[in-house]
Amino acid sequence: MLERYEIETFLTLAEELHFGRTAERLRVSTGRVSHVVKKLEHRIGAPLFARTSHPVVQYPAVTSAAFKRDRTPEHTPAGRPVPKGPAGATFSEMLTLVAMGQGVLPVGEHTRRYYPRPDVAYVPIADAPPILRGLVWLESNTTARVREFVRAAEDANRDAPPG
Repeated sequence: MLERYEIETFLTLAEELHFGRTAERLRVSTGRVSHVVKKLEHRIGAPLFARTSHPVVQYPAVTSAAFKRDRTPEHTPAGRPVPKGPAGATFSEMLTLVAMGQGVLPVGEHTRRYYPRPDVAYVPIADAPPILRGLVWLESNTTARVREFVRAAEDANRDAPPG
């Protein structure tokens, strides 16, 4: 028979997939979450969760430093270093590295729709800031059509609901 706090800890950890966020949600220490899980695993006789330290797949060298800092930070908000995983040459290659268990990769919410992969789990990050996008084109290719398209895109974005 499981205790209520054991079930609550297990279900919250299964949802969060992170001991720290689980502890925060349950208003207990990370050590307490770890202790409860170890106790459950001992009782069951098998691991319940694969413990990893989730390295971040890196963007290719040609990616701007600012973009890399935004998407793949070097430190957690608490100041701990974030382990670096392998770099991919293309976005599809980066997702393949994730599928192979080589690391994790923070991506925008739209990625699930545009890059559906049964071998990759897309886990929402509820407190992440939105990823801002913008239009880019060669200055030498600026035409009346391009300017009109940019104006229409800006108007559509201005009228779009937040989020």
